[in-house]
Amino acid sequence: MFRHIARHYDTTNKILSLGLDGYWRRRAISALSPRIHANYLDIGSGTGDVALAIAEEVLGCSVIGIDASMEMLEVGVGKAAARKLTEQLTFLPSNILDLPFADNSFDGAITSFCIRNVVDRRRALRETARVLKHGASLIVCELTEPRGPVMGPLFRFYSHVFMPVITRVLSSAAAYRYLADSMADFPVGEEFLRIMAESGFTKGTYKRVTGGIVTLYAARVDK
Repeated sequence: MFRHIARHYDTTNKILSLGLDGYWRRRAISALSPRIHANYLDIGSGTGDVALAIAEEVLGCSVIGIDASMEMLEVGVGKAAARKLTEQLTFLPSNILDLPFADNSFDGAITSFCIRNVVDRRRALRETARVLKHGASLIVCELTEPRGPVMGPLFRFYSHVFMPVITRVLSSAAAYRYLADSMADFPVGEEFLRIMAESGFTKGTYKRVTGGIVTLYAARVDK
């Protein structure tokens, strides 16, 4: 699916999020608090926006972005070259369920709009915990279906009326129908924190952003 939408992914996301996708990523990066001389892992890097933003914010750190879609990563490689960030950034095709890194390799990890697409989330989180150093944080920025008497009905109208029209023109209506369905199915709040705790993370917290359309999770590894 992502192979087919890679060329239009950034534009479509900008329109569908009403320009808020950059704000959500900045909130996630702020929670990660990247620092100089540290190594970070961007899981489900896609077209590389999070990895690029980290590298631009902290010029002395290094970031590895992984994704299962080579087509998506190729867009990120082009962006890194254009911004002269290739020395700080590495993009690798990789499966989150079997990360090609040694234990205790990273000072922090971040994943944006990715874990929702993973079937075996506990295994993915265990793999992430394995490659993180003691005390390192994982930040999860994920789309979630808003609830409540106002945002719930508004979002359902948006996802069933506005979203199909835009995606049919710009990208893939089928791919973005999946987006809405996966948001509805994703475990949120305390339920996802429990999954993180069962997978090796402690001190988990979460915060709903933009009326619950996005939820930010933070937890750390204490080995």
